[in-house]
Amino acid sequence: MDDGSDLAIISGSGKLPLLIKKAYKNAINITFTNPEKVYENKVLKCEFEKLGFLLDSLKKNRIRRVVMAGAINRPQFDQSKLDEYTVSIMPTLSAKLVQGDNELLSFIADEFEKKGYQIVGASEILPNLILKPGFLCGTPYEFIKRDIHKADRILKLLSPEDIGQGIVIEKGLVIGIETLQGTNALLRFVANTSPHLRRGNIGGIFVKRPKANQDLRFDMPVIGPETIKLAFEAGLRGLVVSPRSVIILDKEKCIQIAEANDFFILAEETKH
Repeated sequence: MDDGSDLAIISGSGKLPLLIKKAYKNAINITFTNPEKVYENKVLKCEFEKLGFLLDSLKKNRIRRVVMAGAINRPQFDQSKLDEYTVSIMPTLSAKLVQGDNELLSFIADEFEKKGYQIVGASEILPNLILKPGFLCGTPYEFIKRDIHKADRILKLLSPEDIGQGIVIEKGLVIGIETLQGTNALLRFVANTSPHLRRGNIGGIFVKRPKANQDLRFDMPVIGPETIKLAFEAGLRGLVVSPRSVIILDKEKCIQIAEANDFFILAEETKH
């Protein structure tokens, strides 16, 4: 039985790291924030300036697999605290810090792999968190295909610019696009859109998908009950995600909230 004794969880914010730890009780948690309030044992607190210490600690604990879970803010490096290894990669790391998330995370993953560690995705070790194709709950509205088609066409155009993973389309109109502020901020923005711009409650969807060439091992889109709640409060009819490429947290609660508000959840591949 896989108890996670060779697994390290690089833990950011949110529920996902906790779910992995619950399933793999002997895994080690790597945190760059205060761990005392979150985990009881097997915690390794690290500093971004001392990545060499992190790699050495993984070796001492006989770690073979590393999973990245939860959001981690981009670090501000204190140059006076850098260890030898971090100094050696700093020129490239600094360049990646001003690029998109995928570029930065891919570089970090490559460094781990050079040291012999396998980067695994959260969905690989918790496969029940992703959706198969089809409706998880609810039914479509009349113009759903048109709205999905437009959403996917726009997301494809935006993808190379690494802007965001989600868009809201209502009656063929773009109501909002996810940017650096994230999903919740987008849905609150849509909720505050003037009613005269939306012309009645006919339809409307939130579409969330990975960006082109996004490495899903460490950067898979995540939705949860709060996403569903904010989407229907924004007057939308449903959520569309890519099957097997988006993590859904608290699936049963998501279904419960959706069904109580005549809201659908659909996993469907992009046509673009």
